Amino acid sequence: MRRLLHIEQVKLLNYNPFRITLGIYFIAFTLGLLIYPAVDKEIPVISLSDLFRFPDVWMFLTWVTEPYNVLLALIIIMITTKEFNNHTFKTQLIFGLSRTELLIQKLLLIVVLAVFATLLLGLTSLTLGLIYSYKITFKIAMENTLILSRYLISSFAYMTMGLLIALLIKNTALSLLTFLAMRVFVDPVLFLVLREYEVKWYLPFRTTTRLTPVPNLIEIFQKKVNSSETIDETALDLLPKGLPIWLNTSLALLYTGLAIYFSYRLIQRRRFT
Repeated sequence: MRRLLHIEQVKLLNYNPFRITLGIYFIAFTLGLLIYPAVDKEIPVISLSDLFRFPDVWMFLTWVTEPYNVLLALIIIMITTKEFNNHTFKTQLIFGLSRTELLIQKLLLIVVLAVFATLLLGLTSLTLGLIYSYKITFKIAMENTLILSRYLISSFAYMTMGLLIALLIKNTALSLLTFLAMRVFVDPVLFLVLREYEVKWYLPFRTTTRLTPVPNLIEIFQKKVNSSETIDETALDLLPKGLPIWLNTSLALLYTGLAIYFSYRLIQRRRFT
């Protein structure tokens, strides 16, 4: 495993698009620490700082940063298609790596990036929570942290889907456009077409995005004003319920497993010329 990771590291350190895209991903996170307070001062009545307090900060930031996982998937697509263009896959086979090890290389990189993204999210959430929370106890601070495990699955799922598309298409530009079209256009359109049917929640990208759903903002702001009134049921209907968490997570893991399986089949059959 260490040898495969080292080989991947050597390739990535000399690949500028990887460093640039990863840098953009990191900057997007860190800028939040500066931008959110500035935006908060411009919004009347409500305060965004309420969303950065424990325990709500974990739920809110996982929802806000979920689209950043698309950048991680794009990294995997660029790296994988580059190896087709530069005949790196063929070279590694000549020097003794098996086809299975080629896939393991990519999966190890995906695991590293997913863990990196989750740790970065956790540290960002912890920092904002410590800054904005009035009352901090260990129990309050750790509540809702389980959402980080679902964020880890989400980032891993995005990247395995990106890997599958890259292995299937091989061309960098076409692979990137295909992935973005599926995430930004195809999935929303299918969701609208199937809006009357429960199956809309079973779409691969929809399942992945629902791992970190929009938090109940109505309830959060109601807690702030300490209102004794119950939450209006019609207001809660604005928040899509979707599938139960256990089923949603199971489906995301299933789609991830299928993406890995078909990636394995493609690598075993692909001619690296």
